[in-house]
Amino acid sequence: MFSLEIIWRAGTAYVFARGEGDAFTDGGLEAGEPGVVHILDFEIDARRLTVPELLEFVANPPSNLDLGDSAKGVFALVALAQRSVSEGMVHPQLTRGGGSWYAFWGSTLAEHVQQSLDEIAGALPLVSAEGFHGDRDAAVGDLYPQLVDQIARDRLVAAGVKLGDPTRRRTAIESFLQGLSSVDPELPANSSYASLERRLSRWVDDGLAEVKDTTWRLALHLDERPRNGLALELWLHADDDPTLNLPVSMLWQGGEDGFAFVRGGDPVGDLEEQLVELRPLLATEGIEFDEEEPVDAELDAETASYFLRELMPQLERRNVPVLLPAAWLRAPTRLRANMTARSEQHSSSGLLSTSVLASFDWRLAVGGTELSDEELRALAAAKSPVVQVDGQWQAVRPADVKRAVRFLERRRQGVGFVDLVRAVSGLDTDEAGLELGSVHLDASLDELLSGKDARFRPRPTPKGMRHQLFPFQERGHGWLRMLGDLGIGAILADDMGLGKTVQAIAMLVSEREELAVNGQSADALGPTLVVCPMSLARQWVAEVERFAPDLRVHLHHGSDRLANEELQRRVREVDVVVTSYDIATRDVEVLAEVQWDRLLMDEAQDVKNPVTKRARALRTLSARRRVAMTGTPIENRLGELWAIMDILNPGLLGSREWFNRIFAQPIEADRDDAALERLRAVVQPFILRRAKDEPEVELDLPPITVEKDYCKLTIEQASLYQATVDRWFPRIESHEDRFGRRGAVLAMLGHLKQVCNHPEMLMHTGQPLEGRSGKLERLVELLQEVPAGDKSLVFTQYPSFDRLVPHLAERLDSKVGFFHGRLNAKQRDELLTSFASENGDGPTILVISIRAGGRGLNLPAANHVFHFDRWWNPAVEQQATDRAHRLGQHKPVYVHSLICTGTLEERIDQLLDSKRELVEKVMAGRSEDWLGDLDLGAIRQAVALSPDVVEAAA
Repeated sequence: MFSLEIIWRAGTAYVFARGEGDAFTDGGLEAGEPGVVHILDFEIDARRLTVPELLEFVANPPSNLDLGDSAKGVFALVALAQRSVSEGMVHPQLTRGGGSWYAFWGSTLAEHVQQSLDEIAGALPLVSAEGFHGDRDAAVGDLYPQLVDQIARDRLVAAGVKLGDPTRRRTAIESFLQGLSSVDPELPANSSYASLERRLSRWVDDGLAEVKDTTWRLALHLDERPRNGLALELWLHADDDPTLNLPVSMLWQGGEDGFAFVRGGDPVGDLEEQLVELRPLLATEGIEFDEEEPVDAELDAETASYFLRELMPQLERRNVPVLLPAAWLRAPTRLRANMTARSEQHSSSGLLSTSVLASFDWRLAVGGTELSDEELRALAAAKSPVVQVDGQWQAVRPADVKRAVRFLERRRQGVGFVDLVRAVSGLDTDEAGLELGSVHLDASLDELLSGKDARFRPRPTPKGMRHQLFPFQERGHGWLRMLGDLGIGAILADDMGLGKTVQAIAMLVSEREELAVNGQSADALGPTLVVCPMSLARQWVAEVERFAPDLRVHLHHGSDRLANEELQRRVREVDVVVTSYDIATRDVEVLAEVQWDRLLMDEAQDVKNPVTKRARALRTLSARRRVAMTGTPIENRLGELWAIMDILNPGLLGSREWFNRIFAQPIEADRDDAALERLRAVVQPFILRRAKDEPEVELDLPPITVEKDYCKLTIEQASLYQATVDRWFPRIESHEDRFGRRGAVLAMLGHLKQVCNHPEMLMHTGQPLEGRSGKLERLVELLQEVPAGDKSLVFTQYPSFDRLVPHLAERLDSKVGFFHGRLNAKQRDELLTSFASENGDGPTILVISIRAGGRGLNLPAANHVFHFDRWWNPAVEQQATDRAHRLGQHKPVYVHSLICTGTLEERIDQLLDSKRELVEKVMAGRSEDWLGDLDLGAIRQAVALSPDVVEAAA
């Protein structure tokens, strides 16, 4: 169970969730802006809230988190501030800061208010006061006045109260009054504010009847002087009001009047008494103040370092406040790591080379100055919040220095390609809280990252291949070999139909031929495990036997598959083992006992969900090298790319949570182009993607024509469509939670899509299909226009609508096949063989479930493609189209997408077109799930039925 925690630091509230032990997260909160808060030695992801945002957050706290002790304190302060404002325990103040004047509602500290503040401060955990040197009273005293001012100001603004007359000339008093009732407390420039402030303070004090007596507490303020000098200034803090601080210099410049004006008491006596106790401690390091009128003491660099490192902790233990320059606290210097990388030597063949590719030399820099190892160790040992480098004082968090030292210690040894990419892209330094500085690569590494490495060259067709590679396939063959030789996981992401399987087979053959040339046995490599969808397993075996007959291949599939020792013995006798994702998951224990040379995942989008048994099983397999083949590395979410890459190159993209925060969320939700470009730079060396229309490919494929065919609804369809909307929308509106509404929206959309296909899909009346669906009638018309001798594919999302197949066969007087997920392997092979046959005995139309046959199949026998219903994911539809428009196709290809006008089909199609540019940026479209996240107005507009949708009667 996580609890809510709130830490107040320098004008900002940091909100996060804490679990058991040291588990911290940002709690999935959406308030404020993302930020990082440093607590003790932890760097915690949090949400940064201004005072107005904090008040709004407290008013609507997350219901799924219990309040931690720090949050309880803040909530109590807010409640006290609200009560004080309601009771009128406020007064106007005119304050100055940073060269500007501000109208401020001050908190009147009556006895009962002060007692409540003391109780809240006493109950705070010590970590809440870490930013105030452990002083809980100071932490409370810093936040409480700001809450009072904001609450008072918000109530005046909300009530429409306007103090002052905006039509009058902007005198100091008019500006001040208007500032008290405006959102912004900063006042326009006016030379009379100082005089007004004195009169106002006297008026407030008179109104409070008497000036309170107080004891003044001695404090030390470290001040940064011109030309980088430092000085310790003596200040006095009012014991009854932590916000009331005055420099001791006022005692000597204007006597005690300045102090007496705000508080009664004996400031000189308090100063002398406390300074007597303090002088011996400071004098040990030569820090001395004037005997008669002590004000400040200048510090040289050595003394300042000693004071910060040794004396400041002792002073804090004595309850002597020590305040550092505000600039240091606001913007600590971020440590910079400069990197030089040099390539390491590899074995001559490269086939069995070490995974060590480069050696790094990291150097830590503070500001613009690099530190030697000795200086870095001294800085870490000093544990000082500031350091002087080249005469410049730099605020540095000790925790940052400690992390930097650990970072450098872990990364000064040989590294692989993944480490190199992470280092050059700044991912490593980001995770360590460092800033990436200069990067210097030697020529070899620079060429490797830029794709100009001499090892990256096209490789010709191996002698053992019975298929001549196209030039672009030779380049893919060379790319796979280069990354494989370096032990790097690769994604071959060519468009569907460009022969990814052939390029992979060429890689396997050429590796073994190269070993033979060097007098080595191919058995030295070990076997390759090919994992693919069940529908492609036999196809993989057939293509290996067809294109590379010398490769020994074994199919591990079916109920009679080998197990245990028999499988182990068989694996040692072959070069390639082919299995399916389902079987690999079931048999993971025995497969994990084999030391595979390579794990090759075909249609790798099948492991896009990293938490499934399938993905977890593949992570446990031991393989020296890994390859993924998929035309769609991203089908729906960027997280799918992370899942595939985490199997290929673990650690490249960091943890799943870190990847979502740094890349997925900014790119998908915020359209962050900088994050997109950075992600591209990180993954580019590991992905080879060629589209069919790229000049490099030169396939000379026949032309493809893509058309949208618009259909009218029948009267039956229109009435059922409207009734479906009317039935579902009250349910959707009744869901208050996002997830419940989202599920209802997707259920409604599914019903409406079925209505657009045919009423029988929803109603199941058993009546004849003819004449009841405008879309089905249009499909029949289009199929009737297909020339004799041509074959067609009809893709549908609904294999349960099996009445479609006999209906088409009867209407068209043609053989119609049906490819769906319930067919076993033998039935699938027989159906595909008969469809591809040219003897005229097989079907001329193949109805295909898009889930079962939308990928992996080679169907160039067909040159007409019909998308009967829309998947609403361009990537999935493109995969289906590519079953026909691929290598081996010699006829022009015609693609028809059937769309019912005036319905959600037409409107969602328009939305997808408008998002095309974004779709291309992230390599693929999004599934229809995103429709569930639209607001009610957008959903209602999307599903509304246009008045002219009904097909005219004949």
